[in-house]
Amino acid sequence: MMQKDFIGNNSLDNIKQIISDIGAKKILLITGKDSYKTSGSKEKLAQYLDNVIIKRFFDFEVNPNIKDVQIGIDIISSFKPDLVIAIGGGSVIDIAKLINIFAVHVTKEKEIFEFVNKSSSVTRPGLPLIAIPTTSGTGSEATHFAVVYIGNKKYSFAHKYVLPNYAIINPSLSYNNPIYIKACSAFDALSQAIESFWAVGSSEESKNYSREAIKIILKSIEMAVVEGDEKSMFRMSLAANLAGKAINISKTTAAHAISYPITKYLNIPHGHAVALTLGRFFVLNSQYSANQLNDIRGIDYFDSIIKELFDLFDCSGSEKTSRKWYQIMSNIGLETDLKSIFSEKNIDYKLIENDINLERLNNNPVKVNSTQIKDLFL
Repeated sequence: MMQKDFIGNNSLDNIKQIISDIGAKKILLITGKDSYKTSGSKEKLAQYLDNVIIKRFFDFEVNPNIKDVQIGIDIISSFKPDLVIAIGGGSVIDIAKLINIFAVHVTKEKEIFEFVNKSSSVTRPGLPLIAIPTTSGTGSEATHFAVVYIGNKKYSFAHKYVLPNYAIINPSLSYNNPIYIKACSAFDALSQAIESFWAVGSSEESKNYSREAIKIILKSIEMAVVEGDEKSMFRMSLAANLAGKAINISKTTAAHAISYPITKYLNIPHGHAVALTLGRFFVLNSQYSANQLNDIRGIDYFDSIIKELFDLFDCSGSEKTSRKWYQIMSNIGLETDLKSIFSEKNIDYKLIENDINLERLNNNPVKVNSTQIKDLFL
């Protein structure tokens, strides 16, 4: 499915034309609880929504769960909108994508549970969906998958019809985010770009997206997060979208796989959780024997990829690149010591070990064993 992108601080102007083209009279607006106002979204959207009937949905968990999806499906069933607009962070856009595609296929919670495991059962698209991010990190507006929790278990639902029809990247919506949110978002985007670059599932197209995103982020991240420089934040929004396009093709790898239980059990936001281990994977992915390589493109190919990443960081090897990674984290105010955080939380490591996403581990270019993972925490 093709997506139309609109990028720039005037990109919201395209909403009026989209509404007109669709002939939308009723719109389901999915937003964050507080970010809708604090980001400036409410004020900026008002001028485009004055001639349509709006139903706003915002009362859902930060990590979308099956009960929230059910509520959204019920709203679509009763309200019968012509268009869905999602404006917010990654969770807002994810739940909008889930509600939109599930609403045309299932009605009850039991059916949702069964449908999550059968993305092949998708037969038709949902309503036209506009995704408008208010953070510069997740890239959810550019991906054909979305996360949903059923109980304590995380599922990733993927299908080409999950991809929003329109993505509007208006960097000004991210300018008012707190520094910590900016920092987490920035490292989410940078982590996605790097993981996509070395992923088993990468392609030349995804690597082009990744490469450009990495270059932009490394030049802009500190000015954007610490100084609040608007030109740098503008560039970070573009890079986050590029990173989203990259993982839409390649998916992510080991650091993302390990990040989910870090967020769940240590209560650390996703971007920060990924960053805590990714720096070590420059080293782990560089120290391998031939039988540990997951990528069938071979040793010469992977060595060229990892060397290019070192060059992008202007470093001569894995240890120096790892140190630079954690130095950048520190420079923008992110804690870097996962072992210290883990020991303070007093969590049973078995909880972490049993909740790691194995699919993403298999997409890592180098096989990672349980001892190596454990050593990241203990």
